[in-house]
Amino acid sequence: MKKTCAAFLFEGFLDHHLSAALACLSSRGGDWSLETFSVRGASVTSATGFKVIPHASLEYMRPEDFDVLLLPGGARWEKGDNLEIFSLLVSVAGCRPLVAMGEAVLGLADLGLLDDIPHTGCRPGYIKRFCPEYMGAAFFRHQPCVSARKIITIDGAALLPGHGMLGLFDTLQEIYANTHELFDQEQQRT
Repeated sequence: MKKTCAAFLFEGFLDHHLSAALACLSSRGGDWSLETFSVRGASVTSATGFKVIPHASLEYMRPEDFDVLLLPGGARWEKGDNLEIFSLLVSVAGCRPLVAMGEAVLGLADLGLLDDIPHTGCRPGYIKRFCPEYMGAAFFRHQPCVSARKIITIDGAALLPGHGMLGLFDTLQEIYANTHELFDQEQQRT
């Protein structure tokens, strides 16, 4: 059964983050499609200059419409932008896997979603610098990829070639296996 990755696109998003995550999911035999969206459904330009026309607008995105939500990094997270997606993040947290890459970890920290679960990122001081209310420093792990309660945080450096991609591959493969089982059980009940 084909799974859907929803990916949030915004001006200056790091397109290589999405490429790496999708490559990891697909490499282990997963059958994934990508559904992209931006705040208003308008085209955006990635940090490397790719102009992308998203499939949808944020207003049409519901957790039940996708299997995994991907949040690529980008400087807008550091500026405190991308606030429009916060309500979707809150509704996704705990019910669907949520993958925050690089600077996107800051959005989760702003919402308090990392205050009591293991997570990673650039470094705890970096998160606190941009998110003064962040209380999760004790749960920070110096690892390329950490998964807890359906929240997957990825250090942006891990998404560069040759920097610990194996942990990301394994974590995303586990997500595929778990969502596959969950959806198979739902199919059997209907």
